[in-house]
Amino acid sequence: MMSKRIVIKVGSNTLTNEYNKLDHHFIATLVEQIADLCRQGHEVVLVSSGAIAAGLEVLNLDKRPTDIPSLQACASVGQVALVEMYGAQFGRRGFPIGQVLLTKPDTENEVSYAHAKDTFERLLALGAIPIVNENDTVAVEEIAFGDNDTLAALVAEMIGADHVVILTDIDGYYDKNPMICPDAQLVERVAEVSEEMIEDAGDSGSGLGSGGMRTKLEAAKSLLDHEITMTLCDGRCANVVVDAVAGSSSGTVFDHSLVE
Repeated sequence: MMSKRIVIKVGSNTLTNEYNKLDHHFIATLVEQIADLCRQGHEVVLVSSGAIAAGLEVLNLDKRPTDIPSLQACASVGQVALVEMYGAQFGRRGFPIGQVLLTKPDTENEVSYAHAKDTFERLLALGAIPIVNENDTVAVEEIAFGDNDTLAALVAEMIGADHVVILTDIDGYYDKNPMICPDAQLVERVAEVSEEMIEDAGDSGSGLGSGGMRTKLEAAKSLLDHEITMTLCDGRCANVVVDAVAGSSSGTVFDHSLVE
C-alpha cells in the first residue's frame, strides 16, 4: 500500500458521551486506529476539538458557559487536559505527539504560514503526531463562529495531504436533511460541491460542537479544489478511520477523480 499523508478531524460531539464528558474509551479506540495507520507507514495529523468539553469536566461545570472569558478559560484548562490525554494514549503505543495551536491569521500571514508548515513537516519527519486545535484562548471570533472542519482543510492544504477524514456524529452527507425527511438518502460519492448544496445545508451543529453540514461541505469544496480527497463518516463506527483511508468507508467520499 502506498503511504499517504492524512488529516483526521474529530468533533466535540463525537469525542463526548451522553453526559457531555470526554469518552475515554472511544478516544483510546481512535488513537489505536491512528497508531495502526502510522504502523502502515502513513503520516497522520489529528485535528481535535474537545478543549472546552475537557475544561468543563476539569472545572466541574455543569454546562457550557455563554460568555467569552469563561469559554476561553475552559479552553485554556481543557487544552492541557486534552493534550495530556492524547500524550498518554499515544505514548502507550510508542508515538510522541506535538501540540499545534493555530488561529485563522496564522494561516493568512505569509511568514506565520511558512513557519507552521515547517513545523508540521519536521514533526512528521521525526515520527511525531501533530495534535491540532484552534487557539481558542485568543481567537474570540473562532470560539463564537469557528469550526475545526475549516481548520482541518486549511492544514491539509498547507501540508499537501492526500486525504482528510472528518469524523462526525452522522454517517455522511444526505440529499435531504435526515432529521426532518424520512426519505433522505445517503450520498456515497460526490465529485463536486455546488453552491446550492452549501446553501441547502444547515448553518450550525448541536450540543458542544460549533460546526454543521454547511462547514463540512465548504471544507470539502476547498479540498476538492486542491485535489484532496475527503471522507465524511460516523466516527463511532468500528475501525472507521482505517477503512476510510483504505477506501472502504460507509460514509460519503468527496473525490475530484470521480468527475467524468
